[in-house]
Order: sequence, then structure tokens, then C-alpha cells
Amino acid sequence: MSAARTLRSHKKASSTSAPKSAKSRATKSATTASVKKTRPKITRQSKAGQHAESKSTAQPSSTSLLKHSQQTTDEWYKAARTKNGYANYVKSGKKWLAEWTSEGRLDDEIGADAFDVIAEHTPLALRALTAYKCEHLERGFSSAEGLRSAFKDYFERVCGCQGDFWKYNSHTQKWEGNPVFESSFKTYYESLKNRHNRTGTATQALPMLPADLKVIMTYLDSDEGAKAFTVTQRLYFKAFASTAFTLWTRNDELVNLQFKDVKMDLHSKTGIPYHEFSLIFRKTNKDPTKVQKYMVQLDKVHPEIDCYTHVKTWKIHMEGLLGRSLTGNDFVFPALASTGQVKFGEPTSRSAFETLLNDVVEKSDALHGRNGKFTTHCFRRGGAQYRFLWADRKWSLKAVKWWGGWSSNENVGTLMRYLLDELMAYEEGFSDIMMDDRVIDRHETFMGEDNTAPLSKADLVKFEESMVAKLQLILSESTGARMPPLDCTEPSSTPESIARTSDNPPTSSSSPLSPASSPEPYVPRPSRIPSTKSLDDALTYWNHGAPGKGLDVPLKDWLTLFRPLDYSSEGVKFGNIRFVCEEFYTHCNGDFTLFELEFPGLRQRFTLLMKAVREKRKTRGDTKSRKRSHK
Repeated sequence: MSAARTLRSHKKASSTSAPKSAKSRATKSATTASVKKTRPKITRQSKAGQHAESKSTAQPSSTSLLKHSQQTTDEWYKAARTKNGYANYVKSGKKWLAEWTSEGRLDDEIGADAFDVIAEHTPLALRALTAYKCEHLERGFSSAEGLRSAFKDYFERVCGCQGDFWKYNSHTQKWEGNPVFESSFKTYYESLKNRHNRTGTATQALPMLPADLKVIMTYLDSDEGAKAFTVTQRLYFKAFASTAFTLWTRNDELVNLQFKDVKMDLHSKTGIPYHEFSLIFRKTNKDPTKVQKYMVQLDKVHPEIDCYTHVKTWKIHMEGLLGRSLTGNDFVFPALASTGQVKFGEPTSRSAFETLLNDVVEKSDALHGRNGKFTTHCFRRGGAQYRFLWADRKWSLKAVKWWGGWSSNENVGTLMRYLLDELMAYEEGFSDIMMDDRVIDRHETFMGEDNTAPLSKADLVKFEESMVAKLQLILSESTGARMPPLDCTEPSSTPESIARTSDNPPTSSSSPLSPASSPEPYVPRPSRIPSTKSLDDALTYWNHGAPGKGLDVPLKDWLTLFRPLDYSSEGVKFGNIRFVCEEFYTHCNGDFTLFELEFPGLRQRFTLLMKAVREKRKTRGDTKSRKRSHK
């Protein structure tokens, strides 16, 4: 009975499961068909494309990564000036070693390749070289310092000497480490340093304070200063010095400043005129998106540090020289030629301004009776000290740190430091700290003065000026008449004239140093001829000039517009370009092919081309040799 029941159950299950299997197979086939319709067909070509795509997005090899990292290190780890200085030290050191070993002046154990094959005698050669510089030639400790730094970098980078030690490995039978850390050389180097510190009479680098600038500015405005320096040089120095003193800039931050970084003749909410300077790459900031802005107002009380007026005067003077308005890409302080003319389109260098600074300081006798010197860093030091210690309204250390672009030493996490910096930049920035209409906070001042502090004379004067301004506003609104504004705008006289006594009233004629004078109508005049490196440069200057470089009048027009005396300082360069262009147009018919046959390979080498043209002219008899007088 149970067996029959089991058999019937089995048949029933079999009969019911058959339709389900058919239905599931039908569903599966339909699903498979739909998938086949939507799924793209993979062919050999598509596989090949996928393979090529995977190849194109293949990861770089370790060799290429290391190569790129080395290129970035070589380009950005040290400044170009530092690398060039190190290279000169090593090059001259190798030359000295080769000469002395060839002449037998050194012991036989020191070979000519001691700086190339690093071995036991390498430190001896370096010590001998240092002794030659500092003992025989009697040079200062800076020479020893430069030699050590240059060869330390050379041994590390070129020779692969790693580590701050120098020892012999008996297992590998090789010397390891850097030779500059050899005990004898290290001891000698420290001895030179001690001798320099104890017996040296090094000139101290002094900060440039307003009193020093006042002496210099007074000299530049005197008749003696006018004879020693041109108007361009005097205005240039005034603008550069006052800007560096006001913004506390390092030299490289100021020489690369362009007019796109300066917004001029702005006014605050209360009508105070100011310029806005934008500095991006300060020493502690490498992020081009973080710009630090500085609002510098007119300062009639201290004309020697009145950056507002001096920069504006300098800009007007340059526009007068160019005969056009300055653009954003023009440098605020372009280079000056030895003739005193401006090299438009070329930034000045540290050595160039330092030469002018030394000349001005020496002739003005600003260091009379003092043992020291001024360097390009003197303005940054002087400006910081003045605002922190000597100014009428002294700044707090917090404000000084912000204005000078010094980094913070707070021990906080990276994210927290980022948030705090952003919060400080938004809420507690000091861009307008020099503006009189800024709401003063107790954390900005040196002693943290508050409202309970006693009134000073300066406070009463400010209160009086504020009340007068408000009365003028009320009267003008009630009467409808236009009242003269408060005397806080640009002065009608120069900063120099403010310092003069009342016995010398200003005349009606405006001085070329006056900031209030507008540029005179443009009159064509010869200017500095830019550097000429090729025939193409010569032809461009001759036919079209170079307005972007300050050469507005083409050289071909100089012969009719000017007298030779007017461009005597540029006479040699003018003559060279003229003869080369005449050779090209007259004897080569203006054909570059004929020119190349006459002067092969000299089109891009103007100096050699100029000499070749001169010889051609002598051969044809177009020029005569100058006879020398014999006394």
C-alpha cells in the first residue's frame, strides 16, 4: 500500500516538474537572446583595439620615473645662481689642481684626478686648495665657505658620495662618505671660521631707517645729486627704495614686479588714496593661488618713505620716456643701462641695483661716522624694525609677521594649520593696516592699547581732523554747495618740496621730479638701442624700431630727426647696425640667399657679422683706417 502510494507520488512529481522545466528553458533562451542582442560582438579587431588601448595607458617604468624625478631635482632644488656659483668653484678648483700637479708643486700622492676619483687623497687636495685661497691669496672665510659648499654638493650629486662622514671600509677596501667631513679638513675649516669671527673686521650690514633715507633723498634733490645722477636714476632709486622699505620685499620679489601686480590711484571708503600691491611668490609661499595684497596710502608726513608718491612719479616718468601708457607686462623696475637709460622689457638684477645703491650711499655720505654698509636686504630689515619699534603707531608681532610674509611655527596638524591660515587670511588680514580708516584692534598694536589708555596729542589731532571732515560734509549737504575736501589727497607739490623751508616757495614751473606734473607732450628723441644678436634684429631696429624695448623711433629716421650729438652714447651701436643694413640692402640687394653666400653662417651671429662687414668695407675702400697720432 505504501509502495503504491510512493509510486503515485513519484509520477505526480514527474508530471508537474516537466512543464516547469520547459518554461524555465524558454525563459532562459529568451534571456540569452536579449543578452546577445544588447552585448556587443567581440571580434578580433575589437580585441586588438582593447589591447592597443591598454598599451597606451600602460604604467611608466621605474627608469622613466627616476629620470623625471632627477630632471625636476636638477631644475628646482637649487636656484640657477647657486648652481652656477657652485659650478665655477668646482671648475676653478679642478683647473688649479691640474696646474699645480703638472708643475710638481703638490706631493706625489695627490694626483691631478683627486677631484674626479674619490679616494684617500681627495680631502688633502681640497684642504690644499682652501689653504691656497685663504692663506696665500689672503681671501676671507667666505671663499672657504663657498669652496666647501660647492664641493660638498659636487661630491654628493656627481660622485655619489653620500653621508655626513668619511671613513675607510676594510671589507670593500674603499673610502665611503663625503670628503668634506674628513677630520683634518673639518678641523681646518672650523679654525678658519673661528679666526674670522675673532679677528675679522667684517663690515656690519645695517638696516635702512627713515633717517638714512631722508639723508639720501635730500642729497638726490640737491644740485650736487643732480650733477652726479640723471633724473631717471634719481626717480628710479626713490621709487625702488621706498617700495622695498614699505613692503619689506626681498630683492627677487621686487625686481620681478610688473604693473599688472599694482593697482594705482584707488580710494578707500572714506576717500583716502592708496595703491594696492599684490605679491605672490614670497619666500614662504609657493602657491600661486595665494596672493598677499598690500594697501599703501599717501604719506605726506614722511616723504622719504612715501611709496605712493614715488612710484606714481616713476610711472609718469617712464611713460614720458616711452611715449605711451605702460601695460601690465611692463616691469615696474626695469634694468638701467650704464648710460642711465632704461632697458624696457628687461628686469633689473640684484648686482645692478646694489651698484647703484653703493654709489648713491657713498656720494650722499649717508654712513658718515658709522662702521657698516647697506645691502639690498637693508630695506626689509629697516622697514620691519621701524614699524615694530619706532613708528608712531607700532605694529604687533602678529602684524609684522603677516606683513613680512614670515611663516608660522605653530605645532598644529596640517589640516588645522590650513584652516587657521585660511581663517586668518579672511578675518584677520592686515592688507589695510597702513590705512587710517581701518578699525584698530588691540592685537594689532605693539603694547595692546585699549580704550582705557590716556589720550595722546596724535589722538587729538586725528579727532580734530575727523570732526572738521564731518562738519564739511554736513555743511555741503545743507547748503548744496560743493565744499573743498579734507586735505588727504595727493599733494600738489613734491615730497622733496615739503621738506624745504618756507623761504623757498615753489615756482610755477614744474620740476621733472614732481609727482603732480603730468607727462609732457611726446617729442621723438633717440633712446637706448636694445641688444642686437642677429641680422634680423638689426633689420627690425633699422626699419621699424622696437617699441616694446623702448626703441620707438626706427634707426633709419635718426639721420633726419636727430643730430649725431643727440645719440652720441649710442653712436657705436648705431653705426654698426647702419653698416650691416647697408651691406644687406646695397651689396646683397636685400636677398638673404646672396647674403648667405657672402657671409655664410653669420646671420644669427651679429658680432662676427659686424667684423666681417667691416673687413668687406675696408677691402672695397668704403672706409679708411684712422691714423694714430704719435707724440
